[in-house]
Amino acid sequence: MKRIIFCIILLFLSCVVNAQDVVTTTEQLIADIFEQYTAESEETIDYESFYDDLMFCAQNPINLNQTNREELEKLQFLSEIQVENILSYVYESGSMQTIYELQLVEGLDMTDIRRMLPFVRIGESDDSKKKIYWKDLVKYGKNELLFRLDKGLETKEGYQFLPNEDVNMPPTLANYLGNELYNSLKYRFHFKDRIQFGFSAEKDAGEQFWGNQNKGYDFYSFHAQFNNFGKFKTIVLGDFRANFGQGLVLHTEFGMGKSSYVLNVTPRSSGLKKYSSTDEYNFFRGGGATFKLGKLDLTAFYSNKMIDGDTVNGTFPTIIKTGYHRTLDELSKKQTVNQQIIGGNLTYTNMNLQIGFTAVHTSLDNKLVPDKSVYNYFYFSGSKQTTGGIFYRYRWKKLNLFGETAVTDKGSLATLNGCYFNPVSQVSLVVLQRYYSPEYDTFYASSFSATSRINNESGIYLGAEVRPFRRWKFAAYADNYRFPWPKYGIDAPSDGHDYLFQADFTAKRNLTMYWRLKYEENQTNLSGSTATMPEIVPQKKTSLRYQLVYSYLNFSFKNVLEGNLVRIAYADWTYGVIASQDVSYEFPKIPLKIDFRMQFFDAQNYLNRFYSYEKDVLYAFSIPMYYGLGSRYYLNLQYDVTKKLSVWFKIAQTVYADDRETLSSGNETISGNRKTDMRLLVKWEF
Repeated sequence: MKRIIFCIILLFLSCVVNAQDVVTTTEQLIADIFEQYTAESEETIDYESFYDDLMFCAQNPINLNQTNREELEKLQFLSEIQVENILSYVYESGSMQTIYELQLVEGLDMTDIRRMLPFVRIGESDDSKKKIYWKDLVKYGKNELLFRLDKGLETKEGYQFLPNEDVNMPPTLANYLGNELYNSLKYRFHFKDRIQFGFSAEKDAGEQFWGNQNKGYDFYSFHAQFNNFGKFKTIVLGDFRANFGQGLVLHTEFGMGKSSYVLNVTPRSSGLKKYSSTDEYNFFRGGGATFKLGKLDLTAFYSNKMIDGDTVNGTFPTIIKTGYHRTLDELSKKQTVNQQIIGGNLTYTNMNLQIGFTAVHTSLDNKLVPDKSVYNYFYFSGSKQTTGGIFYRYRWKKLNLFGETAVTDKGSLATLNGCYFNPVSQVSLVVLQRYYSPEYDTFYASSFSATSRINNESGIYLGAEVRPFRRWKFAAYADNYRFPWPKYGIDAPSDGHDYLFQADFTAKRNLTMYWRLKYEENQTNLSGSTATMPEIVPQKKTSLRYQLVYSYLNFSFKNVLEGNLVRIAYADWTYGVIASQDVSYEFPKIPLKIDFRMQFFDAQNYLNRFYSYEKDVLYAFSIPMYYGLGSRYYLNLQYDVTKKLSVWFKIAQTVYADDRETLSSGNETISGNRKTDMRLLVKWEF
């Protein structure tokens, strides 16, 4: 009875949770979530896959009354404990009657619920296993064609004409073979969440489109995915990704790391899924399937693709992952190594327990032999590797335990274990311990780490979210870690400490702000030291960021002010400051949206540099780096020509005011103090 009364009250008060008032568009919400993940990270995150997952949920909302862990984990902003609590609430209380009943779920506040609104629904029917008819595919299937062009306005050194006498210069200094245009073409089809297929083709700037060295696009990709066909949970063909457990054995997709989402520290175990991005390395090419037997999921997959490497006499020193084939030198390393991967996973899942085993065997037709130095002494060397791991999740009352332990065929070990705890609805906690031995080095592992590589690290992470008052949320984490073997740029064992505190205040539905304080202390080599033994000195960085977002009528604004201080050893502190103003406007009578930013920065030292996410054309993202003194602006336009045809255009320019005469280096060198880029994207739905 109390539950019914509560639902009636929530329906009466539903005007305070209007999704359209909170977020102007679903795209804007996705961009805001992505920015939170990237604000504290310098790693490149696949925005296209991130966007795809959330937009797919917006177009096919998750039925909360008949959902599962895999579906809810597509909502990247939900933490592991929030996913568990939603599933537990539906299991114990039965079907929800209204979306606003989510307020009864522990660990969810109004901000979380507002974010969920575009992606979830309340329903009873489940058509995920209904028979598919050809007429339904034709009538309800959705097609999408995307064409994109990018171009820099300033001519780079690599495109300059070379005099005849310089034709025989070393290949690494040769000019780019192609023009300055970046171009991609993509086609996608999906029928609800049952069938998805498409292809992608891409040419990077500088790559030849048609000529002696290339015939057409430089990179082609095809994908197909089928869900819930009989006993088959998922079937993938062509290019795909695979993600299982905590990522210590296999995780080829967007992973969790340290961010202001302090509770989101473990990667999502999404199993097999299609790959539709343009990253030319981090995917598999072949096929796989997941077979469902009650509470057991059995997965098998196989990949056979060519990768880039500088092969000499059957060996190569490193895998080249850039995907660039612009010069004769880069082309000579294109697809020179065959990589075959066979793997499988067995996972058992019930309401409170999930346990699984993953195994992967990788084979190369050339031997990988890194150029040995102190820091990479334990990196993988050879042509074959087998890795296996066991992962688990277990819910016991208010505790959620999780972890994974993996070993290679050479006996090297990696383990990660943690616990989520929700003592009261307003408090959520997480603790995570990891140990990755220096010898543990695999091809496709991606999990929580202080660096991008899963090896040579041990540490413990503590995170907390507290919602003590209405409209306020406090988030904090502390991460203490150690590298038992030298790392790149650190010629001895070292350690580090990272701390973050963020306070979010939602004054109104159209006015939010936060304050973020971060402190990092790690170690580095002493620059210019002539000592026989390496000298390791402390490196400290403190940063403070304030952000204000508000809207009025069809305008929305964002103000950001951030500063940092850096000190190495006992040298003087250096500073960095950045300030930006964003203005967005959506015209009421014409289908046009405008985004504009003006930004100023002053970073004394490279260590004071800033990374700042900015809006872009559909399926693209920009996180430019700012170092020195200067300013940047961009203008982003979206115009819907018809309901089926849309056009995006962006122009951005960075101008430096610190007397530099050239930008970048090598073939990317630009004469002058400014850099201008343009992008055009056309989307046709049919």
